[in-house]
Amino acid sequence: MSSLPLYFDYAATTPVDERVIRAMVECLGYQACFGNPASNSHAYGRQARRAVERAREQVAALVGASAGQIVWTSGATESNNLALKGVAQALDAPGHLITSRL
Repeated sequence: MSSLPLYFDYAATTPVDERVIRAMVECLGYQACFGNPASNSHAYGRQARRAVERAREQVAALVGASAGQIVWTSGATESNNLALKGVAQALDAPGHLITSRL
């Protein structure tokens, strides 16, 4: 039996898998691709962009999607808005989008 505590609040955060930690270390520090991936004007930005695109391709392969279908967001609110507005805009008939705090 494990001596680790039971933790059920994964809504805001989760433990990080060791493989993820190793991959993230590659993007931290001066010897890594720490640049802003939106900045193409310097090598650090281009290197970071390549790392982001490589990750996008890996996630796409994992879930059976194309890289163009993978969208990174900054958090839950942006993700929810993207999903809900995308569904609403895809509907043929105009209507209302109603949400709750639940």
